[in-house]
Amino acid sequence: MSAANKQFRRPRLPLYMKKRRNWQPVAAALIVVMLLASGILYYMAGRHHTSSSILQTGQQYTIFQCPYGERKTITLADSTMVLLNSRSNLYVPVNFPKTGRNVILDGEAFFQVHNQGNEAFVLTTDKLKAVTIEGTFRMRSLEKQSGATFYLLGGAALVTKSYHSTTDNQPENLLSGEMILANKDIDLMEKETFPLAEQQDCLEGKLVFNNTPVQAVFKKIEDWFGVEMELRGNDTPPKGVSGEFHNGSLQEMLAALGDSVGFSYRITREKVVIKF
Repeated sequence: MSAANKQFRRPRLPLYMKKRRNWQPVAAALIVVMLLASGILYYMAGRHHTSSSILQTGQQYTIFQCPYGERKTITLADSTMVLLNSRSNLYVPVNFPKTGRNVILDGEAFFQVHNQGNEAFVLTTDKLKAVTIEGTFRMRSLEKQSGATFYLLGGAALVTKSYHSTTDNQPENLLSGEMILANKDIDLMEKETFPLAEQQDCLEGKLVFNNTPVQAVFKKIEDWFGVEMELRGNDTPPKGVSGEFHNGSLQEMLAALGDSVGFSYRITREKVVIKF
């Protein structure tokens, strides 16, 4: 071997002295990432799928949930049809309807209740309780919000506060075209009237726009899917929107409207942002 080769030759280390790659920092970093991801998933699950506060202790329930921006149709064992709105939970006892026709709602839904031997169907939320033998109605009552509404589209119903009030616990008898406005924070429950046609279109899965102002269109979409919408920009089109939209997802409706009206949108877990 030449002197030059000897000069640049690296000494060979014994086997037990060979340098090894230290994986401990990498492993520790991966563990931290996994823990953070698990924590975020746990937080999100708890935030958006928290059980209702009015479930009966010891009672087992079948839980029906509707994803964000969609509507889901459910047929219960007593033939009741339920159209469950976005981010809503319906709690049905596992022995329904053998021991009674009682269900709990946290969210918004349409109900078409059929007569089953004159046995009452009872829908309870944290603010209102509705009792009917047969009828078609819409209930909106989210536990994270103070307000609630009940619309009776057909039949008859008896509506009361579901909590004890220090001022007024009198029930209201409703007929078709009548509704209840309630607010738990101020202990309010009032009977009003409403236009049947608009609620009937919503029940049938049909949104009708007839030269409707853009702001009113988005208000209808809010009501349809039970979502919050935020409009940004100063270039809102002055012309109205005309046409019909049938059953579909929130994203499908926004995509169709965005192409015709001219806006971009972003759907988050909390709201829909519309930008003109």
